[in-house]
Amino acid sequence: MKIALAGLPGAGKTSVGLALAAKLGTAFTDLDAAVAREAGSHPSHLIDRAGEAAFRAIERSTLEAAAHRDGVLSLGGGTLDDPANAKRLRDWRIIWLDPSLTTLVRRLADARSRPLLRGNVAKRLDDIEIRRRPIFTRTAEARFPADEAPEAVAGEIALYVDQVERLAPGLFWGQGSRHRMGAFRFGRAGVVMAASVASAWGEDITRALPGAATRILDDAEERKTLMGVSELYTWGSAVRLDRTSDVFAIGGGVTTDLVGFFAATYLRGLPLIDVPTTLLAAVDAAIGAKVGVDLPEGKNLVGAFHPARATVVDPDFWGTEKPAFLSGAMAEIVKMALIEGEEALGQLEGLPWPATPGEIAPFARRAALVKEKIVEADPREEAERTYLNLGHTVGHALEQATAYRLPHGEAIAIGLMAILRYQEAKGAMRLSERVERLLRRFGLPTSYAIDPERLLGPMSLDKKRSDGSRRIVLLERPGRPYLTSAGADDLADLARAAGAGDPAVGGT
Repeated sequence: MKIALAGLPGAGKTSVGLALAAKLGTAFTDLDAAVAREAGSHPSHLIDRAGEAAFRAIERSTLEAAAHRDGVLSLGGGTLDDPANAKRLRDWRIIWLDPSLTTLVRRLADARSRPLLRGNVAKRLDDIEIRRRPIFTRTAEARFPADEAPEAVAGEIALYVDQVERLAPGLFWGQGSRHRMGAFRFGRAGVVMAASVASAWGEDITRALPGAATRILDDAEERKTLMGVSELYTWGSAVRLDRTSDVFAIGGGVTTDLVGFFAATYLRGLPLIDVPTTLLAAVDAAIGAKVGVDLPEGKNLVGAFHPARATVVDPDFWGTEKPAFLSGAMAEIVKMALIEGEEALGQLEGLPWPATPGEIAPFARRAALVKEKIVEADPREEAERTYLNLGHTVGHALEQATAYRLPHGEAIAIGLMAILRYQEAKGAMRLSERVERLLRRFGLPTSYAIDPERLLGPMSLDKKRSDGSRRIVLLERPGRPYLTSAGADDLADLARAAGAGDPAVGGT
């Protein structure tokens, strides 16, 4: 375990760090004390004698050594001012201790031992806070007010790290993590919550985010439009959100897409925290920084790349999902297994069905982490991220052609099968029967009785094009997706493949 405590002078990093390390049964390192040992001089004396630059140089080398060890690490007030230091701590869970200015001034009434605070302590702290708050906002994963006694603050942090797992930078997972959402609130908060979530979980969310401006959202796909985001602009103005306000998107994929686009464009961008409450959103829509709305001509044709500062997944939310929605989400999990490789696919074939949210959770966690790693390697969909579109060429066309009456998960299941049948007709390895058994076991359709001509328009207008040519994702074998161009005949064959197989499966 690696936890680093950051904050202004007087935030309590040393006292909280000692208490936290004792609670967690791990080692504690005070970076300022380690620098003093290295320099043979107290940091204040070193700064007085040699200047702040000399102190920071020793701090960098000391941090580099400390960053390789596990435990709780108390950072100096200005450690994160240096981007290189933040980079060294990439694998650490950085917790921001942020007591009020009143508390800080009280704690630092005698600041003679702190050269950077000599003079008017309140004024100097205010100046430092203005400079460093954006740095803490950018580097910390969670914030704690830290006005209480060190033992109490350490107890809150211990509960947080026990309940909320950090899968990757910005991606957090944990049963009951909804109770810890307040840790991801760095300023004023605006909460947009799907109506279905508000009725089932509203009290938990209100307790976790007290005083937040809240809007309840109709999360039907038909509302994911420019008109829908315009209504959010009006709301944001009415509740006076500003550039430092955190926007929480709490709901399924429609909510995270629509609210994410609002956060990306209102005031030229607000911090976003995604809390996906459906299994499908947890493994798909809420991961990857793509946000947007639909046009009559196609799905997600207006959008942006706007990474959430945090995506927080609580599997407890899935306990209220209808079985059909859980089944639909399995299409995306199957897709991720096909992209990841044979081991992932084989393990997924061992999942009994029907399954409880707890039984599904390890597979969902794995799928989410695989997607996150792909997105991190290719954030703007210029290379391997395009592989995540496997099955989506036909899937999105089916959604549009049925006026979104066909749910996303069912459409993607049919899209996956269409790709596999299309490839097999051209001599590729046979995989369709195996995947069809898996999808059917999860209660998903594998074909759809529809005139192929109705799919060609949406497929040709789909946003995944390059230099005017149409690109589709194919699968050489599990773990080996690849991208290729497709002509009109290819698209026609692919559209026909969506209706192949048992005509009784997948609608009429």
